[in-house]
Amino acid sequence: MSLSHSTKTGVRRAFVLLLGLLLLVGSTLLFLSCKDTGDQIDALPLTDENGNPNFQIIYPDVCNQDIKTLAVSISSTFKDILGAEVIIGTDWVNRDGTADYPEKPVEILIGKTNRPETEALMKELGNGQYLIRVVGQKVVIVGINDFCLKRGLNYFIETYLGGKNAGKIPKTLNCLGECDYMYTFKIPKTGNEKYDIAITAATLQGLYNRDAKHPLYLYSDETNATKEMLNLMRSEGYWLEDTDRVDLSSDLKALFELARDDIKSVILWDEAVPATVNVATTMAGVENGIVMTPAQYDKFADALPADVNVISLVGKFTGEETGSKKNDAYRWAIREYLEKGRCTTAYICSFEDAAYAREKGNVRYAYPRDLAVQHGAFVFDLSPWDDQIPKDDQGQKMGTDVDTYYMMLEALQTVRGTTTLTEIVGFFPAEKYSKSGNDETWECKYDGTQCEWKYAWRFTPYQCYWNPSAEYAANMSLHSRYEAKTPLEQNRPEADLILRDNEDVVYMMIVMGDYDSVGSLYTKMTVNWKNEKRGQIPLAWSLNPNLIEHYPDIIEYFYNTATPNDYFVSNVGGAGWYNPSRVEDTEEQWEMWLAHHKKYFNLTDMSVSPDMWDFQTFSPMAEKYITQYATTGAGTLVANQLNLGTGKKTVPHVAENGSVIDAISNRFDRNDPVKCAAQWKIDIDQRNESREGHATFMSCRCVWSTPEYLMKCIAELEKLYPDKDIIVVDPYNYYSLLAESLQNN
Repeated sequence: MSLSHSTKTGVRRAFVLLLGLLLLVGSTLLFLSCKDTGDQIDALPLTDENGNPNFQIIYPDVCNQDIKTLAVSISSTFKDILGAEVIIGTDWVNRDGTADYPEKPVEILIGKTNRPETEALMKELGNGQYLIRVVGQKVVIVGINDFCLKRGLNYFIETYLGGKNAGKIPKTLNCLGECDYMYTFKIPKTGNEKYDIAITAATLQGLYNRDAKHPLYLYSDETNATKEMLNLMRSEGYWLEDTDRVDLSSDLKALFELARDDIKSVILWDEAVPATVNVATTMAGVENGIVMTPAQYDKFADALPADVNVISLVGKFTGEETGSKKNDAYRWAIREYLEKGRCTTAYICSFEDAAYAREKGNVRYAYPRDLAVQHGAFVFDLSPWDDQIPKDDQGQKMGTDVDTYYMMLEALQTVRGTTTLTEIVGFFPAEKYSKSGNDETWECKYDGTQCEWKYAWRFTPYQCYWNPSAEYAANMSLHSRYEAKTPLEQNRPEADLILRDNEDVVYMMIVMGDYDSVGSLYTKMTVNWKNEKRGQIPLAWSLNPNLIEHYPDIIEYFYNTATPNDYFVSNVGGAGWYNPSRVEDTEEQWEMWLAHHKKYFNLTDMSVSPDMWDFQTFSPMAEKYITQYATTGAGTLVANQLNLGTGKKTVPHVAENGSVIDAISNRFDRNDPVKCAAQWKIDIDQRNESREGHATFMSCRCVWSTPEYLMKCIAELEKLYPDKDIIVVDPYNYYSLLAESLQNN
């Protein structure tokens, strides 16, 4: 049984300390004594003078079925070796005190039997360990839990019941084995402390997982993806298959004990200034610390290292500088951490702060803080509007958030330079900066989509690209430890379909999005991927290839389980969302963006970027470079959002290098196939106007939907066009057929 919430703290601490000692000494010295492969073995006498087995195999009366199966396997193997039946039974004791299998001088004891030899050895075990030792004339095989016991039994079978010395058990056998294992911690589903615990646990996880041999994983009943992904990666054939799980439940003291050697500081954030939870997260990554509320610290101070450096932000920010406590906090952090080069420039994190989230127990942006602390990234939450007061700070001077936002970007650019890129991880809370999802207590003139586009418009010139939503994106500090077998390979069919270039045909490419962020990949694509209808029609799964940095094991899982009808293409922008029209139109700048994209397109075997969002069509320079990574084809979604664009749409054409440039359809109803088909018909009819005498081509952006739902939409579309053939094709044939048709037209 793995450690649980009910385990006493003292025992747990002893386990952790013992484990550290055994890792340094036991695993090295004792393991070397496990295997005796010499010809001269002083073996236990397992047969009598007539050559008959004189021992019995005993396993617990109550045990895991796998343990019983292995015990029977050991018995059968001995029968083959010795040519006679071996007694096997349980340690059951009857009410009268008699045993079905009374103790014998020579025994093989498996697991937690009631024999004293078993009890003695169990006390020596640490986390993730099994022990095989000859005590007197008894072979005792125990494990700290069933997982480790099975590993020990398999090792015993492979080492001592096979080969030229099969059945010879050395009298000196003393083998301490260690299993791979990980710690798990449960974020509570309810309770006023849920938010605070999640923040503390995630920041501790980012610190601890930097170089921990046995990493920490967070899970929750509220976020099913955390449990499902753990089960997947520990299942047969996956990288955590042989990794034991030591569950700390929701015991913060056990968590602090686990990371005792890593925690150098505790950052106390100010509940009266919600932005300080982000400032504290920035500081934790730099100061090797964790984030807590003052009340949490008072409660758990005795469980933390005695010499920990406590840094309090309570009362530090008064609004004296900007008139806004929120902006004073961020500007102080920019000067102290970002401008001084103390933060990484590989990432900055747009994480929702504690305003509204804490009181609602909303932990969606607690989980990804492990990434920020792991890498020492700057964390912020600011509005993109200079003409709209944000909901969370209605007393600030108009545009203060934006001024601070530019201060951050300029500091980043100064420290990093203009020849490398920075990934922005995380979204904005729509209810704070837009009317999307908002209540009637605050008026805003912008919707969530406009807010989204404004963010990209502002940061692209500062050489930043976006990994937008990080909601519930848990355990990146663990998943990123996996080394994917790159470059990955996907199904690439020959573009050999014969073009039917007449008005009776509609060719469609279904682009399955939006999986351009760690949040949507982790919580949505993993669900839609399991749909039983997947594989029945060609689908282009649209994801950000850059996410292989954060979830390499999950992306590899998609590639390994893809059907011949599943294809992988990039999402908004390419390897991260950016606006090509906002890139400085010089060879030097575009070479930098090209190198970034080629790296991730090559790692993930992509050549299609069908869903690029911008305020205007590609410039000649942009098209020249984009088609060098989107070598098969690219699609644009051009929108004159906020009157920042030209309003000119992309005209499908073939680029100089042969890559095909198309326009993607953004009409899609997620809930009603009939409405969806009607929306698609609008686009198809519009495209028909310029395609007289030729087939119609339409690539469709479909958001967070199942293959089954898309098939229903296509069936409804066929009803609207009884005289046309609706043909869904893969991305390679789509662009090839479109190029041929464009040449005909």
